[in-house]
Amino acid sequence: MNERPSLASMGDAGGDILIVDDFPDTLVLYEAVLTDDGHRVRTALSGVDALRQVDEREPELVLLDVSMPGLDGVEVLRRLRLRRGGGPSVIMLTAARREPHAIEAGLKEGADAYLTKPIDSRELMARVRAALETFRLRRMLDAQRRDHIAMLVHDLRHPLSSLGLIAEVLESEDMTPVERHAAVTQIRGMCTEMARLVDGVLVASRLEAGVFSVEPRAITVGQVVEPMLRVFSPVATRRRVALVFDGSLEMGLRADPQKLRQALDNLVANAVKFTPRGGRVVVRVSREGENVVFEISDTGPGIPAAEREGIFDRYKQGARGRAAGGAGLGLAIARGIAEAHHGTVAVSTADAGGAAFRLVLPG
Repeated sequence: MNERPSLASMGDAGGDILIVDDFPDTLVLYEAVLTDDGHRVRTALSGVDALRQVDEREPELVLLDVSMPGLDGVEVLRRLRLRRGGGPSVIMLTAARREPHAIEAGLKEGADAYLTKPIDSRELMARVRAALETFRLRRMLDAQRRDHIAMLVHDLRHPLSSLGLIAEVLESEDMTPVERHAAVTQIRGMCTEMARLVDGVLVASRLEAGVFSVEPRAITVGQVVEPMLRVFSPVATRRRVALVFDGSLEMGLRADPQKLRQALDNLVANAVKFTPRGGRVVVRVSREGENVVFEISDTGPGIPAAEREGIFDRYKQGARGRAAGGAGLGLAIARGIAEAHHGTVAVSTADAGGAAFRLVLPG
């Protein structure tokens, strides 16, 4: 993923602004204030001229007068919102006492804010800076979402292609029963992986929307860990990685077994993926006071201290590519599930030098 500017740097950068008002004196005043504040400013005396200039080069922000002859501000706003990506950020300029209905109409059409004339120069500069920062943040998040969708599609394409090849092999009549059974096992494994990817996207969407929930109940560690080991042991074996469990399968805790399993699946998948051949992944379960601790450690490249907090953010990836080649959602989902249980997840350096993820849940 390409490097993107930080929020601090975005807030300091001048913006590309179009001011639309049918009063030339107003245009001159606002242009002078915003140019002195470091922004690139264009002006338009009518709605038609404004739309023409937006077509030539879309600005980041439009200061749009509500009351103009011909094409008024609300209609210009409506047309801007029909543009790809929703168009630029828009602040409506109004005379509040005379135009209460125009303010309401503008907000319904998607105006980001409004300013009431006469406008204080300090308020104008502050509102413009805030609008630019919000606009840039929104565009940055939209771009990152597209990146993650592209990575997910890439991840799904590989098993789909493999399924097609295996289907061609199965059509052959000279396969032995052992070979046919091995092919069917591969198909099942690929379907499981694709389902895990799709489920991950659904969980991430629910977490982002704030509608994700868990249903904790009394379970044992074995109810979650044993099926997980059955799935990942063959994967680890194929990669020549030792997958080891250390702890009591009979230990009790309160958790949503399906959601906890998904969090642990993501952590183990991450560990197995980044552990080189001949390496080792250890799943350790212990009790610390009232808490139950799941620790997944590996002998992979580890994670630099500076990246450890950001690695759980679904819109960030480590510089060494810890999340590279995947949809980049697994660790963020693990954190969301832990927090939904009122627990935590963190990463440190393992004794063997790799990464050690600790998922802590209240007992």
